[in-house]
Amino acid sequence: MKIVSCALKLSLKMNIKNIGLVFALALTIFSCNDDTNQQFIFDHAGQAIVDDAKLVEYMQTHYYNAALDSIKVVDAGQTPFSDQIITIDIVENEVDYKLYYIVSEQGVGYQPSQVDNVLVTYRGELLDGTIFDDRPSLAVGNPWINLTGVVKGWTYGIPNFKGGTNISMPNQPLEFVDFSNGFLFIPSGLGYRNAPQLLIPQSEPLIFKIAVQYATAADHDGDGVLSNDEDIDGDGDVTNDDTDEDLIPNFTDTDDDGDGIQTINEDTNGDGDPRNDDDDNDGTPNYLDSDS
Repeated sequence: MKIVSCALKLSLKMNIKNIGLVFALALTIFSCNDDTNQQFIFDHAGQAIVDDAKLVEYMQTHYYNAALDSIKVVDAGQTPFSDQIITIDIVENEVDYKLYYIVSEQGVGYQPSQVDNVLVTYRGELLDGTIFDDRPSLAVGNPWINLTGVVKGWTYGIPNFKGGTNISMPNQPLEFVDFSNGFLFIPSGLGYRNAPQLLIPQSEPLIFKIAVQYATAADHDGDGVLSNDEDIDGDGDVTNDDTDEDLIPNFTDTDDDGDGIQTINEDTNGDGDPRNDDDDNDGTPNYLDSDS
């Protein structure tokens, strides 16, 4: 099962106190484009309505049994998911979706944006109870994941959960405390859409029990400007900011203004932040100013 875009292959390096982590995106929540070879028009808007009805019914009739670490049918007055959920309205590919989440325990650490890195443990299952992926422990190869490369339900959902505190010791297994955990309820349009994935049928809503063990800010192009800070127009989407119009978004472009000088080298005051360098005092930082 994959949660990361097939075209996106990241080898990210994390610098955590007392730990050098090289993380690779692994098999799980990573998704491939399902429309590449589609030869028919699929009604994604109609499917979103169907999915929402299924999810609402599911949340009204199911609850989490902590003692059994299992989702069960409400049968004796237990509190259903529907009494706890928070709803996010999302427009993706011009289709309206509702994404639902529950924060059972909120972490005390960094709260990731939609472009940041997270270390998660999780279990994914279908509405019929089929478990299609289960990574319950950091000891079983859980990946660091960048939220630009996962299914959209994770991209939009995970930023509502804070990471924890790193208490790992040198040369010992990773260990975090005070991290967040909860649930994501994802319509198929924010999951694998109409492309079946091994145990996941076509157009199937997904349920994830997740724990965001840790989170860190990402700098995809290593230019000294955090990816989340490359949202120049402030619309919350870094993929549509392209200062030099070279079809490479700023957050993956090492020369944002296309002037032949690497963004990281436009930090003329040497403080490590290219955003506050404006040599010609025209109000535009050097790294976004092609004539600076």
